[in-house]
This record gives sequence, C-alpha cells and structure tokens, in this order.
Amino acid sequence: MSRNANGSDGGPHLPQARADDIQAELARILASHHFRGSRRCQLLLRRITEQSILGDIPSLKERKLGIEVFGRLADYDTNQDPIVRATAVEIRKRLAQYYLEAGHESGPRIDLAPGSYVAEFRFDLPPAAPFPPPETRLPPWRSNRRSWLWGIGVICLVAVLPATAYLAQSPGWKRSEFDQLWDPVLKAPGPVLVCVGLQAAYNLRSAQAQDVVQGILDPSLLPAAQAHKAIREQDLVLLKDRYVALDDAVCLVRLASLLDAYRKPYRIRAERSTSFADLRDTPAVLIGAFDNQWTLREAGQMRFSFSKDSEHDTGMVRDRLHPENTDWKLTNYWPNWDIPVDYAIVTRMLDTTTDRPVMIAAGLTQYGTIGGGEFLSNRQYFVQAARQFPKGWQKKNLQIVLRVPVVNRVSGRPQILATHVW
Repeated sequence: MSRNANGSDGGPHLPQARADDIQAELARILASHHFRGSRRCQLLLRRITEQSILGDIPSLKERKLGIEVFGRLADYDTNQDPIVRATAVEIRKRLAQYYLEAGHESGPRIDLAPGSYVAEFRFDLPPAAPFPPPETRLPPWRSNRRSWLWGIGVICLVAVLPATAYLAQSPGWKRSEFDQLWDPVLKAPGPVLVCVGLQAAYNLRSAQAQDVVQGILDPSLLPAAQAHKAIREQDLVLLKDRYVALDDAVCLVRLASLLDAYRKPYRIRAERSTSFADLRDTPAVLIGAFDNQWTLREAGQMRFSFSKDSEHDTGMVRDRLHPENTDWKLTNYWPNWDIPVDYAIVTRMLDTTTDRPVMIAAGLTQYGTIGGGEFLSNRQYFVQAARQFPKGWQKKNLQIVLRVPVVNRVSGRPQILATHVW
C-alpha cells in the first residue's frame, strides 16, 4: 500500500497507526550513517516527512521550505540560492543508498520523487495465501488435447531457445555504446529542451541601407549621396536575440534529427529565452559555449572548461587537473575566424542542482561546436571514445575534449584529445 501526496491543495492526514510507523522509520533513517553527517538533509527530510504526514501539502514549496527550514529571507532568489533543491537531490541519493542496505527490504518506506518536495509513504503488506483450486477431472478427450498442446509448446520452446541465445550474443542484439551514451536523456521523463546560443549583431537602422548591404538592392539605383554615405554609430542598432550562427544551426539540426530518430520529443529554445526553471524540469541539450550562458554555467565547475581573454583575443580549453597545459588554445581569430583548428568539449552529465541529465556540444568557435554536434550524432565517432572509458561509464558523467580541423572555413572530422569519467 502506498500514500502518494502530490496534491497542491492539501491532503488527508495519515492514520495514526500509519503515522507512528512512518515516524519510527524516519527516526531510523536520520540515525543511520547515511544521514548523521548532514544536518541539512536531516532538517529538510524531517520537515518534509512531518508535513506530508499531516497532509499539509501547500507548505511543501521550495521558497517556503527555504524560509522555514534554512532561515532564508522571504524574498530570497531560489535560482541564485538553490539550497532546497540541492538538499533534496542529496536526500534522494542518501535514501536510495539507505534502502539498498540489507534489512530495509520490508516495512514502511519514505521516498521523495524527483521534482517534488512531498514525501511518499509505502507500506508493504504480506500477500494473502491463495486458495487452492478445486480438484477437477477432465474428460479423456480434453485431457488428451491438453497433453498434445503441452507437447507442441515444449517443441516450440526447444526450437526458440537456441535462436534466442544466438541473437543475444550478436552485436545487434545489445544496445550499442552510442545508445548507452544517450540513454539518460532518452529515458528521462518529458521532452528534451534543446538550447542554442545567439549571436549579437548590428543592423542598419535604415531598411534601404540594410538591403544594400545584404545585396538585395543595387546601390547604383540610389542617389550618389546615399550610395556612398559613411555609416555612423547612430545608424546602427544592436540585436542580441535574433541571430543563430550557421554552424550552431547545423549542430542543432544534427542533434534534433538524432532525437527524431529515437522518437524522443523535444523543444528548441534560444539561450536568452531559456530560464533556470526550464532546465530544472526537463532533460537538456546545450549548444554553443561563449554565446550560451547555460553552457558556461554547467561547464564552469567541471574538469574541462572554457576560458576567454578578449583583450588579447585568446580562447582556451582549460584542464583543472593540468593547469600547465596550454596546448588547446586559439589566438588572433577575431573577426575573420580564419583558423586551421578549433577545440571543443562534449559533455554528458547529471546536473546536481536540477537532478536532470544534460548533454553539451560546444567549441571555442562555431567550428568546434559543429564538430561536437557531429561527434554526438555519429555512432562511429563515439565508439573510439568508449574504448578509452573505464568499466561502468554508462552510469557516470563524461567529458571529451576534441580537436576539430578547419579547412577553408569548413570543420573536419573531430579527433579525441582527452576524456574524463566521474
């Protein structure tokens, strides 16, 4: 039996006998070695459990918990200070570890579903003993027919088992490494949020002048004074939320096509129109680095990350474990992007703040981004990386540094430089 309090207008009180069982289980959990070392987890789990017992669902909101459990101010920013969210993620992990231990298989259980601050209570009941069926005697013709059908079934089973065993050993029978790479995103509930970066660009305020620049209007058709008019600062308007780089768009098409092939629904958002709440509720694919703040936020605390020195026109992939390594660097590439090579980072991780899987394809420039998208959408490319991973990588976070050659401003086949699994 279970009680799942998911309502938003309050729920029924738990019966006293059941409430006593849950309180006893809560005491055992908080006294376990999984929770003794975390005061935050103890405080939040106790509050969530006690209010769920009372059916006080409206009090189990992120902001209210932050105020009442952790002493935050009434107007605190839950995005800047996600203490409730982060602690809930830790509680789920510790509860899973607690219930994996021997001795906790039966009896009452306390769970906290992802994305919810309402406790779920489960009570195991022993199955009722089945009543033995009354003994019946079948007519001889029915008895013989049953024996005949059983014989046919046994023959079919003997024929099918060897074929099944053969298929199970064939490469196509098991999910490939590439499928396992995408499994966390594909199996996560909800559509995938594909977030692509935007390029800031200046347009001419005059539609006529803009058409000349675009080649839509022949400048010879304009009066001579207008055709040779110098562009002034006041003639320009800055647009930050309109343009996507062509190679970022190619990366987007590759990854969207892959999700289509897996029949996984998705929605596309520009970086500037994506909120933290969007990322909190869904698996995500992030495209682009310096034009996508969410990529920089996710990658900022990982081993491989991006850095940029605009004053000296330098971009670099940094290795936190080997800060002396400065090989993965570009210089003097603005504004023409005339470079022989680019560097990219491909990442698959579980965001500890949102508890949702995230995939990232990003380069120092657009060439690296398209190379990262190609790597994430090409089965053959990933097979090479999987050979370098330790056992059990399927359940862990991954980062891969890529070298992407550029010939005539076209990105080539990505090459693996380094990998990290944790």
